[in-house]
Amino acid sequence: MRLQYYVDEEGESTIGLWIPKRRAFIDVTGQDDQIWAALQPDGKKLRKEIETWISKGAPDGVEVDAKELVQSSALHVQPCTIACLGKCYAAHAKEFSGEDLGEPSIFLKATSAISSDLTYVLNPPGATKLDYEVELAVIIGDTLHNATAAEAKRAIIGYTLMCDYSERSYQLEHGGQWTKGKSYDTFAPFGPVLVSKDEIPNPDALTLQLKVNGELRQHASTAELVMPVAELVAYVSHFMTLNPGDVVSTGTPGGVGMGMNPPCYLKPGDVIEFGCDAIGWVKQVVEAE
Repeated sequence: MRLQYYVDEEGESTIGLWIPKRRAFIDVTGQDDQIWAALQPDGKKLRKEIETWISKGAPDGVEVDAKELVQSSALHVQPCTIACLGKCYAAHAKEFSGEDLGEPSIFLKATSAISSDLTYVLNPPGATKLDYEVELAVIIGDTLHNATAAEAKRAIIGYTLMCDYSERSYQLEHGGQWTKGKSYDTFAPFGPVLVSKDEIPNPDALTLQLKVNGELRQHASTAELVMPVAELVAYVSHFMTLNPGDVVSTGTPGGVGMGMNPPCYLKPGDVIEFGCDAIGWVKQVVEAE
């Protein structure tokens, strides 16, 4: 299943469920509890009913009228935790700190950073080192505490993408604390869709890409991660309990602006496109606040 979220000028949400036969998203607003339940590890019966309806082309479903709507975060319910992993790809570990891969870093990103409008990202007042990081994000459907990789794999309900925007001066020059550089409003765009895990049977072979003004900056496979996706989720659960709805963002490959020589940071007017063929693409413009 693929879910797309929209928002109108008043902030009201619309939920679309992708129907392949109709090549359209069907409005399932108000049925999100049922769909969420179907995505859970124990929701097989309900999921089968929804999949049967989808396979018939959702004959009684009404298509989303997106004319007055904008694409919103792929997360409809705000998670309690956005757990982010750092230095999970060798090329990024080298460009960030000059180190070889070791254990991943873990930091938290404020939930207030989640975007309600995926068309733009804010450049904070006075910020001069806004950077980008495309990442595979994993949505959790069950409680994980000191989990094994097998338990983590079962608890995963779907995937989306996140661009882990970072103001490097906040991150590295104001006490060296990562969360403060990564939690400004709009710094956590999730999208374009939430894809259930059955549609991505192998998350360890996805190609992530990011472009700035049409120039390819990041291009790598999740096969290059320091450990498989399920193991990364299990790893996080050994340091904090993960609950249904929480997100684990699995780190970024090389090619960030900070790692270029000279560094090349984002500025107002720049266009960022990040994506993956299995999930889709998001296009954003940097706006000065």
